[in-house]
Amino acid sequence: MTASTAERSRAAAAATPRPKRTPRDQATRSREARAKLLDATIQVLLEKGYNGLTTKEVASRAGLSNGALMHHYANKGDLVVAATAEVYEECIARGQRTARSPQALENPIAGFMADSMAVYFEWPFIAALEVLMVARTDPALMERIKPVMEHYRRETNTLWLQVFAQAGYAPEQAELALNLTLNQVRGLGVHSLWKPARAAQEALLEEWLVAAARLFPLPRKARRRAAAAEVS
Repeated sequence: MTASTAERSRAAAAATPRPKRTPRDQATRSREARAKLLDATIQVLLEKGYNGLTTKEVASRAGLSNGALMHHYANKGDLVVAATAEVYEECIARGQRTARSPQALENPIAGFMADSMAVYFEWPFIAALEVLMVARTDPALMERIKPVMEHYRRETNTLWLQVFAQAGYAPEQAELALNLTLNQVRGLGVHSLWKPARAAQEALLEEWLVAAARLFPLPRKARRRAAAAEVS
């Protein structure tokens, strides 16, 4: 009895060795899996907080097994710290784009305020607060999350102080203007967690810009640049 054509095809296919997975393919899959896990971590963190987050739910939302999650992140702490770090790296990149805009040089205080509001009035700050509140009484977690937050603040301050310097501000003046603006925004960002009133809070920040213009008048260099932009 001779084998049919279909049977011979199946036998040939079974005998053909499957191509080995290349390191690049494995690296791509690994990178994609981590991205899914970190995105899912932020989702659960925002919805349920740190104490309500479980690795099982994160894995499920990411469409992966719990074993796959553990392959990349050994425990909940590893996962949450990595997710928070990823979020703030994105905030740094976004801030770099804002700082490099012509508008930032025309008015660094307004530019820095807008960059800060995009963090402290939005979900990145909420996600970080969920972790920081737990870390306050968990020294091991604080030891790991604190460098993430310090890295974000250091990179952001360095970036914007350079913008202030390019606009013509003296270093001491720039640092004072930056810190006063940061604490105005961050304080209102915290306040908005229990009393959301975005329009009123933005109005207060606009008043701060008016006061800041008197306290820290634009250097001549920035004024000439702003005037040229209006003409064009």
